[in-house]
Amino acid sequence: MKWVTLISCLFLISSAESKQLPRRYRDVGHHDTFRHFIKIAEGQFPGIIIGLLSQNLQRASYDEVAKLNDNLVQLAKKCSSDDQATPDCEKPLRTVFLDEICHEEGLAEKYVFTECCGKVDPERNDCFLTHKNETSGFIPPFVMPDGENVCKVYQDTRAEFLANYYYELSRRHPFANVAVLYKTVKEFEKVLQTCCLETDKDACFREKLPAVREQKNYAIGLQKHTCSILKEFGKRSLRFQEVADLSRKFPKADFPIILKFAGDIVHIQEEFCKGDTLEYVLDVADLIEYICTHQDTISTKVKDCCDRELLDREECLVNAENDDKPADLPSTFKEFVVKEVCQNFTENKATLLEKFVYETGRRNPEFSKQLLLRVGSKYEGLLGKCCETEHPEECFHQGEGELRQHADNTLETFKMRCNLYEKAGDHGFQNEVLVHYTKRAPEMAFEELYQYTMKFAGVIAKCCKEDDAHIVVCADENTDLLLGEVCQRHEVKPLNKQMHNCCEDSYEFRRDCFSSLGVDPDYVPVPFSSELFTSHQDLCSATPDELLLRKQKQLVHIIKHQPNSTTEQIAEVTGYFTTMVTQCCEAENHEECFMTEGPKLVECSRAVFGEQ
Repeated sequence: MKWVTLISCLFLISSAESKQLPRRYRDVGHHDTFRHFIKIAEGQFPGIIIGLLSQNLQRASYDEVAKLNDNLVQLAKKCSSDDQATPDCEKPLRTVFLDEICHEEGLAEKYVFTECCGKVDPERNDCFLTHKNETSGFIPPFVMPDGENVCKVYQDTRAEFLANYYYELSRRHPFANVAVLYKTVKEFEKVLQTCCLETDKDACFREKLPAVREQKNYAIGLQKHTCSILKEFGKRSLRFQEVADLSRKFPKADFPIILKFAGDIVHIQEEFCKGDTLEYVLDVADLIEYICTHQDTISTKVKDCCDRELLDREECLVNAENDDKPADLPSTFKEFVVKEVCQNFTENKATLLEKFVYETGRRNPEFSKQLLLRVGSKYEGLLGKCCETEHPEECFHQGEGELRQHADNTLETFKMRCNLYEKAGDHGFQNEVLVHYTKRAPEMAFEELYQYTMKFAGVIAKCCKEDDAHIVVCADENTDLLLGEVCQRHEVKPLNKQMHNCCEDSYEFRRDCFSSLGVDPDYVPVPFSSELFTSHQDLCSATPDELLLRKQKQLVHIIKHQPNSTTEQIAEVTGYFTTMVTQCCEAENHEECFMTEGPKLVECSRAVFGEQ
């Protein structure tokens, strides 16, 4: 079909050809017109549009989406030529986009958008957003054909196959950034190019596809984390976080520019978090274009990103190296510890604190954004205390040391964890984390506790390889993401009061709150389960990982049964189990040994906890 062929051509455009297109910048006052978006999207326009259409028309067929996309591509061609331009070219992209959906005969009725199409923007757009649905089962799970068939279809109809995959991906992730989904398609093709050359194609796909899914899920998880912060702590908290992040990345940029960027990003995230992925694309393009046209005053490290196409620039800029600090930047700044600052604190507290975070961040790229927020919060407390005294300068002098001490303590905390990890090894450290979180969230099922434990242990394993200049950023920011994941889980299915308090009280001190938690005081222990300590001869043929998993299940059960159990008691019970397995697997009759020794293990285990 004509439109299927046209949309498929998107995936035949090479990056080399696209990079030769002239770079055109946004005209002030026309940033959201259909004509202007065609210019900034360049060769990626069809890809962006099919992603957005698939997200808004989740139940429409590929052919239906492709036909709409073709109509918009044809309009784009007219708008690119002055002698064929129509009034639609000067309309907002959103208006043209939704008009196309609503004017397609029978489409609104078929997919129940008639009510939305009867409204005018912005209410029409808001109505479409309410129909987005990422509930499991709303769209049937994507079934990957066997390797041989996948490779045959890919080799015979490469472009259409990839376009169809992009459609399937987008309709299942209606709230995701289309740039993330577009990248996933490109990563998927790399796997295809490798695995289709292998003899055992299915084995190759099983090995390589999980990394593609993990990369996609990580990016989507980052987006959800930001939305969670915005929802729970509001725009002010997110704005401070952006100031902290941007001041490290762009230390040469002036404070007003950093504030502008922070405000823009908060607005962009507000739009994104309500599901408006189209507006997100427009706003991000606007922000990136500003950065790329002001590189000389913002950063020397973004040129490579700015030379890329629209959908590739965002991730590149996020991951871009921090720019070098200005050569004339003083190592200390005294404007925040003089008496006069108290008046500024009274009259314009928010801007003063943002300026403090900015000045601290641009001088300390080794600080994580969470650490910068904690230091900023402690500085706010210092101002509140010192400005009440007769001689605030003396109070400030003492407080300066406390702020630096907090930063040093953060580094030392992570170094201590690295030492523990090095001494305990992978499995020993996993068990330490498993005990820690089971005591604090015993309401979680073993499977959840195990997954979070593996992730937390993975953060330490990864970040302990970093030097002192990077370890805090790595560990603090990755830990923050995982704690955010725990809190999002708690929001859906509450755990306990103390977890609730840590999730909601303070974003910047969330990690400290979780670290200081003790045993859940309101938890009612589960009865002792003899079944978990009953073993059979299959243990003797178990792999080391299977045996470890069995021990960890027992470990979690012990804590759920005896939350206040000591390290010594836990070690004693697990030691009994290890001894029994060794003894019975060396015995002539494995099963008979387990039947004899199993009840003894249960008896000994209960005796350790004084349960006779």
